[in-house]
Parts: sequence; C-alpha cells; structure tokens
Amino acid sequence: MAARFVRLGRRFLSTPAAPDFTAPTSLSAAQALSSSRITLDFVRHGVSGRRLDAIATETAPVQERWTKALQVLVAAQAHCASAFGYPATSEGVMQYRAHLGQAAASSGTDALAELKALDSDVWAELLLRGFALAPRPLDAEKARDFAGRVAAAAASTSGALGDELSAKLAAIPSDAPDRTNAVLAVVQRAMADVQMDLSGALGYDGDDGYVQLQAALVDHMSDPVVAHATSAATHALCARAGIAAPQ
Repeated sequence: MAARFVRLGRRFLSTPAAPDFTAPTSLSAAQALSSSRITLDFVRHGVSGRRLDAIATETAPVQERWTKALQVLVAAQAHCASAFGYPATSEGVMQYRAHLGQAAASSGTDALAELKALDSDVWAELLLRGFALAPRPLDAEKARDFAGRVAAAAASTSGALGDELSAKLAAIPSDAPDRTNAVLAVVQRAMADVQMDLSGALGYDGDDGYVQLQAALVDHMSDPVVAHATSAATHALCARAGIAAPQ
C-alpha cells in the first residue's frame, strides 16, 4: 500500500505543469476580498509576521527599518497576487494593487467596508509586529499639508533635497557598479530625513511618530491633492538624480 502511494505520488509530481495564463485585467469583489484576507493571514500568521518580528529587534535607523517592513508587505502581496494569476514581480504587484483599488471602488457598501477594514488590519499588524506601535489616524487636511511641504522641499534648489542632495549624488562615481541602486538609496534616505523633520510639525515626533505618520498617509494616497504633490515630489527628485520616474 505504501509503495503504491509512493508510485502514485511520483506520477502525480511528474504531471506536466498547466500552461501559463495571461495576467488578469481586473478583480471581482469576491477575489479582492479573498486576496486581502490572504495577505492579512500572511502578515498575521505566516513568515511575513516572523520577518516583522525580526525587524522589531533591529537597531538600524528607523527609515531603514520602515523600508524593510514595506518590503515584507510587498513580498506578501506578491505571493498572494501570483496565486490570482499576476506575475510575482514589482510590476505584477503594482497591477494587482491597481485592480484591488478598482474593485474596491466598484464594490457594494458592505464589500467596500470589509476591504477597508482588512487593509487597516494589515497596516495595524505591520505597525504592531514591526514596531510595537498602534495606528494614529491623520485627517485629510494635515495629509495634504504634509504632502505639499515635501513637494516644496523636493522642488527647492537648496536644502536637503536641493543642493545638498545634488552634492551627494555627484559623489557617486559614474562608473560605480550598480550605480542606479546607489542613487536610489541616496535619494530615498534624503527624502526620509526630510519627512522625519517635517513629521514633528504634525505632532508625529521621533522615530515612532515617523513610522505612524508613514502608515497614516496610506489612507490618503488616493486623495487628488496628496497624489499630485507626491507625484510632483517624485518627478522632481528623479529629474535631479537623472533617473526615470516610476510609472
């Protein structure tokens, strides 16, 4: 009996893989809810949560720890997205997120409420496991003010995102290996430092405030004013760094 089971198992494992499917062009409300629940389970009960626990023990600068926490979440979403037919790449995750947002916008009241609750639970879990913090909501006006201040700093020719950033970028050799990633690291660190300085004006002080503000801003990324200011800041910094802005 055992030998027969092994033979059957081998035959099963040698079955040709199913052909690749084209990536989805949309998500239904049911798929959006299911994938959101799975992502929460990954973060709450899976390896993603254990990775967040590890981040909580690190002593690196808070900006680096926040970036790592975001990478954990993106990896969880990539695993989930691939199960629904999306490529397990950054582009696939972006497409999945876009379809998730479209599904939320077109869902009924009950489904929309559950999707929002699931999203909030994911970010609350990330804050709790990675930083031992609770969420701190931010109202729309303050989110717009903050995004506008960041955009103004990015557009300025002086300061941390102006001449100081230009000097740091110029110090990176043109023939440096993996220069694009080195440039991105310098730009991201400069942006994080400016955001850290500005977050105190909203009452989000210190390392904890920085993390809570970053999480709170997620709720406002669809706000037209916040989205426009964020896009303007991104394009200004990418132009200064000589790299292509993300689409």
